[in-house]
Amino acid sequence: MMILHAIAAVAALACGVSTSASAADYPQKPIRMVVSYPAGGSTDMIARLYAEKLGQELKQSVVVDNRPGAGTNIGADAVAKARPDGYTVLFGGGTPSINSIFGPQPPFDPIKAFEPVSMIARVPFVIAAHSKAPFSNLQEMLAKAKQAPGKYTVSSAQLHLYVEMLKSRASAPFMHVPYKGGAQATTDAIGGQVDSVFALVPVLLPHIQSGHLKALGISSAQRIAALPAVPTFEESGVRYDIGIWFGLLAPAATPEPIVRQLTEATQRIVAQEDFSKKLEQIGAQATATTPAALRSFMVEEMQTWKGLAKSMPELQKAVELR
Repeated sequence: MMILHAIAAVAALACGVSTSASAADYPQKPIRMVVSYPAGGSTDMIARLYAEKLGQELKQSVVVDNRPGAGTNIGADAVAKARPDGYTVLFGGGTPSINSIFGPQPPFDPIKAFEPVSMIARVPFVIAAHSKAPFSNLQEMLAKAKQAPGKYTVSSAQLHLYVEMLKSRASAPFMHVPYKGGAQATTDAIGGQVDSVFALVPVLLPHIQSGHLKALGISSAQRIAALPAVPTFEESGVRYDIGIWFGLLAPAATPEPIVRQLTEATQRIVAQEDFSKKLEQIGAQATATTPAALRSFMVEEMQTWKGLAKSMPELQKAVELR
């Protein structure tokens, strides 16, 4: 029995030394960063900027693996099931949490399946109208929508929850016209087939800067550098400080030393002026957090969506009608 105990102790010690050495030597091979969105979009653009910087910080290649589908569930599930060794990570956000409430249901727990590393960026929404629309700001649009319920239209690429929330908080009965893709939703707004379009700032920014669309309002708490003259929804009298966040997540049970290395690398990246400036130029904001702060944010966000689902049944109805 004493011999067995001795063997077990030696094995445990060896395992501990192995884990410690593995974490200390990390990374020894390329890191796969899964992005749950298609290549070429604004999310992919931010992910690749970050991946390049992360590779430089860790002195190791970071390979972007685009795995879209099922409302981001496919890519997130691949990371949730990956070996927790720091060599497969997720560039993701809060969509899995939203999916767990409104669908499509993810095959994992959005909170328990991951070790949060750090937030990387936050991106607000913007609503923009075609150049000849009979309003020049959000207040004018909302006023006209209330005068003629259902007359004025807003397109979006499957952003049902966000548009319905805007309608509710603004008490504005405009008509939401959902599209399968952002390109057509934007093209039809530029052409006047719909009055306006609701999308993330990086999607519409080139069309606003070219004058094909006029920005009416943004959903961030403060005005942004890319659109300094555009008022926030809050300035227009609508309580709507909301957007999309992107962060780095590792599979649950990833060793703390590895998570710490990734967190510290991300904090250094966000502090770099060229990285934050590039994000500013496309309408995003670079931001870093601790793992604990990101986990708290994710839990709080989940509770917020659960509360909205109960208090605003129209959100659930909007999803069911997709």
